[in-house]
Amino acid sequence: MQGQKLELAIDSIRVRFGSQALTRAAELPPPQAWSSGTPVDSLTGIGGLPRGRLSLFIGSGTCGKLTLALSLLANATHEFAHSIVIDAGGFDPQSLLPFSAELGALTVVRAPAPEIAGEAAATLARAGAGFLLLTGEVPEHWLGPLESGANRSGTVLVGVIDAPSRAFAHASSFSLGFSRSDWMWDRGQLAGLRASARCVKNRVAPPLGEIELEIRYPLGERRLADYAVGVTEMPVHFEEAPPRESAAV
Repeated sequence: MQGQKLELAIDSIRVRFGSQALTRAAELPPPQAWSSGTPVDSLTGIGGLPRGRLSLFIGSGTCGKLTLALSLLANATHEFAHSIVIDAGGFDPQSLLPFSAELGALTVVRAPAPEIAGEAAATLARAGAGFLLLTGEVPEHWLGPLESGANRSGTVLVGVIDAPSRAFAHASSFSLGFSRSDWMWDRGQLAGLRASARCVKNRVAPPLGEIELEIRYPLGERRLADYAVGVTEMPVHFEEAPPRESAAV
């Protein structure tokens, strides 16, 4: 009896507001994938990060989540006209520039308050930013407009946070939990870390377990192509691009 009442309510909403006013989750088309070129693609079940949905990288301490996100950002600046970083968590801009990023396609929004960060993220996603990286949470009431705008434009949304709130975690469609297993040393210098990335939530495909990552920091003159993920930190200059390395990711 209750099921029949629910079906009648659904039908009445569709009659009054149109067939698109209410859609069952099973009727939603699968999201398109953006191939990040990293092992993370193998965990989504669709061959890449879902466009128009929020993906979260979570984990406490130095576990590789931010380094990997910066590597994705570097790749995105070569593929999209507009790649955006919303600095909502006091992120150091020295770490915003992954090695070999196209600075002409990168915009950094330093939001002085979470409310401004939420409004900026939702507006830019709706406007069609190709890739949008959140370095902190946005207020709960902006999560709906953010995902709605991204869904319409196909923006790739990635959030990096130690421990998301319940609302932020609920809004995500794909979440990876990172944990460091070991440091990597080369001739007495810290060369990187070993970490595991475990799929803790997947609403775009069945969960696909976890992978082991070696995240190496560039040392000396070795090529970036020698590393699974490579990032170098340098001051951010928006006037001109840095010299290119001969090898690409």
